[in-house]
Amino acid sequence: MIPITLPRPEHPISRKRIDEEALKVLYRLHRHGFLAFLVGGSVRDLLLVKVPKDFDVATNAHPQEIRSLFKNSRIIGRRFRLVQIYFRGRKIVEVSTFRSRSEFEEIQTESGETLRTESFGTPPEDALRRDLTINGLFYNIADFSVIDYVGGKADLDRKIIRTIGDPDERFLQDPVRMIRAIRHAARTGFSIEEKTYQAIVRHREEIRRCSTSRVKDELLRDLKEGVAQPSLRLMLETGLLLSIFPDLGRVFGNQNPYSKKDQEYFLSLFDRVDELIREGRPVPDQILLALLILPFWQRVHCDHPCTGYRERFIYFLESIRWAIDQILTPYGIPRGIKEMVFQILVAQSALRKSVEKGMIPRRLRMKKYFDEAVLFWGIEAQAGGRKVPSLLRKAVPCGFLPWWPKESKRRR
Repeated sequence: MIPITLPRPEHPISRKRIDEEALKVLYRLHRHGFLAFLVGGSVRDLLLVKVPKDFDVATNAHPQEIRSLFKNSRIIGRRFRLVQIYFRGRKIVEVSTFRSRSEFEEIQTESGETLRTESFGTPPEDALRRDLTINGLFYNIADFSVIDYVGGKADLDRKIIRTIGDPDERFLQDPVRMIRAIRHAARTGFSIEEKTYQAIVRHREEIRRCSTSRVKDELLRDLKEGVAQPSLRLMLETGLLLSIFPDLGRVFGNQNPYSKKDQEYFLSLFDRVDELIREGRPVPDQILLALLILPFWQRVHCDHPCTGYRERFIYFLESIRWAIDQILTPYGIPRGIKEMVFQILVAQSALRKSVEKGMIPRRLRMKKYFDEAVLFWGIEAQAGGRKVPSLLRKAVPCGFLPWWPKESKRRR
């Protein structure tokens, strides 16, 4: 395979924009006679003149050879070993050996036995085993060039998200790639190439073959990067979200006459979350998960006709528990986080009564989930176009949480 090589004058990547620690790793590998490439998302972001979150390195040195060069390192992983190199300030640079296939691609013998052996490869093989063309670009520290084996630079210029190779084959090999394609489209604002988009629609049910822990980690990553709303919108459009959470079909499926309205409300919740995260105010997992199940719980709760106060309250609690079990339990969410999600949702009733009375009881203020419950109220109120009562704003001490919601800029 003949790559396209962009010499230094033909691309915008400067060493001034690469972390000092990553440069140290690249240069040491290069000085000892190994290939040393900056790879993946860092190259993509540098070409887009963005600041990368991390810098990953790939080389033809094997893990033990890398380990011998860097005493401040350790080897991790079983099937595919990586070397993590540690620096001051808790910085970590991950170095991988070029591979011929993805970690989640399995090779089977004629007898059906799965081979789980290390798969070291060449730079072209390493580029081809990656998920998207825009993530398959390499920066070579030897001559400061960008090496493109997969057409990633052209797709960056055209603002297209495309799989490397046949999208049907790639998504069947590892269905989690569908989530990643959507996340990168949301993160960059690029459009998903038509064949890739249609392959997501065709193979969305394959996501159920993946380990629930991988799907959970990918989904939480989507929700915490400031692009939750566009990611979830694409997941709804392609049907992937309902494949991940089949019970959400009760809210967003065709059987619900209010599905469009519920979808827009759901997306507005995470639009507000994105605003907070972009302002540098991280939102805890328990609030993200409570928001994820909120429309589902509300639809289930309002569908049940209850009469007496006690009956309504019991069903109120039971419906929250049931919604959490239906949506979150299959994905191995820790019990402590699920309990916090439950308390946050239950507390909304107490907060509503407190606002009506004009005072918050001390016993409620003392609950360990009180601050999260107030933040949840603020997000939900602003998503619904309502103001956060001053009583609740004053309930949280000044400076207590850096992510206390402000009034939405669009409504000022």
